[in-house]
Amino acid sequence: MPSSICFINVCTNFTILSDSIMARPRLPIGSNGSISVKEVSPGVWRAITRYRFSNGKFRQVERRAASEAKARNALKRALLTIDNGVIGSISPDMRLSVLADRFMNEKRERRSVGTVQTYQVAVDAHIKPDIGDLAIREATPERLGHFISLVAQDHGHGAAKNTRSVLSGMMALAVRNGAILHNPVAEIERIEKHGRPGSVAIPVSELGAFLDAIEHDEILKRRGYVDLFRFIAGTGWRMGEACGLKWSAIDSEHGSIAMCRIAKYVNGKGSVIQEFGKTHTSTRTIQAPKSVMTMLSQRKESQLENEIDLVFPSSLGGVLDPNNAERALKQRRDDLGFPGITSHSLRKCVATILDEHGLSARAIADYLGHSNPSMTRDVYMQRNLDSSTAASTLQQSLASLIK
Repeated sequence: MPSSICFINVCTNFTILSDSIMARPRLPIGSNGSISVKEVSPGVWRAITRYRFSNGKFRQVERRAASEAKARNALKRALLTIDNGVIGSISPDMRLSVLADRFMNEKRERRSVGTVQTYQVAVDAHIKPDIGDLAIREATPERLGHFISLVAQDHGHGAAKNTRSVLSGMMALAVRNGAILHNPVAEIERIEKHGRPGSVAIPVSELGAFLDAIEHDEILKRRGYVDLFRFIAGTGWRMGEACGLKWSAIDSEHGSIAMCRIAKYVNGKGSVIQEFGKTHTSTRTIQAPKSVMTMLSQRKESQLENEIDLVFPSSLGGVLDPNNAERALKQRRDDLGFPGITSHSLRKCVATILDEHGLSARAIADYLGHSNPSMTRDVYMQRNLDSSTAASTLQQSLASLIK
């Protein structure tokens, strides 16, 4: 009896072992079985295979063509994108050109028109033409690093920076969908910017002379830009922020101005208003210097009304293109005696004034809408505590500079 029990156990174990050996492993998600090609009618070939979709289910996929080779190739091409419409369907074999389209579709739902436009340029001008045929699994740090270096070499630091940002987002999307384990862009060294630095702050001692020069410049006066540059010099706002300012955002009684939208140029649409700032910290309410509030009050009394309530509209009453205003200053700055100055030079001058009067980096960042003064100040200082102090400081400086 014991021997027969032992025999049964041996047979059972053998059966289980045999089943595990003979069981065919399931196809991984996003892959297909063998392709079968058959001529189903004269001159018509059908290629067919089983494909496992992102929901785990199998389905037969077929393509037809005039020859065996064409049918097989048509099916292979179809398999590359057949599951792209399903969340989580990104596979290691997906081409970067297809991944780029998935990434852009996602960003259109959550990013501003201007940002999407910038991303699309990087995709169309660099990523798709140069590395679009690479599969996700082939996008190694070495390959991507070499590619970004070439973009920097041929098209400049800005193009390389934007391209790197888009690539990082694309590969992060692939990570979230389980196509790869790590983002290869994180392993790439950042591109160093060479050549001339950005705009330099106008010296505080020369700010009064600059404001006096634009006040007497007939061209800037005729084009309506004088008050715009006076506003930026008094508040440190970005050009796009100033061009997007509406009268409804100004509280004359309390001397405060809210930054909640910007103007920007969008290809195919022209100048538009974006109902949020450049960054999440751009949205802010500041106390403005008294001289700025006085200028705005005088401007409101003399300005013709425009339908969109803008403080600094275009000559036709629409949204002023920040690039046009910047270009106007660039055309006049040499004659004004301030070569190299930009609106950002005025913004940096405001930061310098506040710094020289002892305001903290956190307070200056809050006033200007910067996001990262330092980790310590982000953690230990509250926002907007020194807005009135900043306004008072600027007013004292402006009063002493403007004769």
